[in-house]
Amino acid sequence: MSRLVLIRHAQASFGTDDYDRLSPLGHQQADWLAGYFRAHGLRFDRVIRGAMRRHRETADAVMKHALGPAPEVDARLNEIDYDTLEGDYRRATGESPAAGRPDFLCSFPRVFEGWAQGDIATAHESFAEFEARVAAAIDDALGAGDTLVVTSGGVIGMTLRRALGLDVRTTAELLLMIHNASVHEFVRENGQLRLSLFNASPHFDPTDRAHARTYI
Repeated sequence: MSRLVLIRHAQASFGTDDYDRLSPLGHQQADWLAGYFRAHGLRFDRVIRGAMRRHRETADAVMKHALGPAPEVDARLNEIDYDTLEGDYRRATGESPAAGRPDFLCSFPRVFEGWAQGDIATAHESFAEFEARVAAAIDDALGAGDTLVVTSGGVIGMTLRRALGLDVRTTAELLLMIHNASVHEFVRENGQLRLSLFNASPHFDPTDRAHARTYI
């Protein structure tokens, strides 16, 4: 049985000139996650991360405590270019940009479904291309032993879709709820990918860390 642990990157710098770097809270989230792994003696036979800066900074923090070998880099684990997709969707529909999380909770599933259905004219990769590259990266990560992957919410969501047979709308709704620096565990057993842990963040359980469960 192979075990695959996916971590969503810690909080990035939303609203700044460089979203791809971790925020001060993001660095703290990654340090708390590393501390949790260290305290529980969690080690991995292989470590892989996406090629984005937020993946690297999260992986660097987690790996300070020598939880496994040096991370490999796999760009197939990178996030979708959501800003481009949303822009194409707004041009196609005339909708206004989301103003805050309540609006985003409504608009994101529409964008995601429009992308999957091919309703958005975009130079961005297609939904099918994204799904295929994620599946290929996950298959390559699933070897003997335990593998840790540092990636983004979209990759985790597509892996959930695959393991659970989710439709596009349900996948989008789950994506909205994936916390920064959260832990998701899958196993491959009898040739099937199975979910064993979703959105775990015990490193934020102390009451003085409750504010650290963030989505963006």
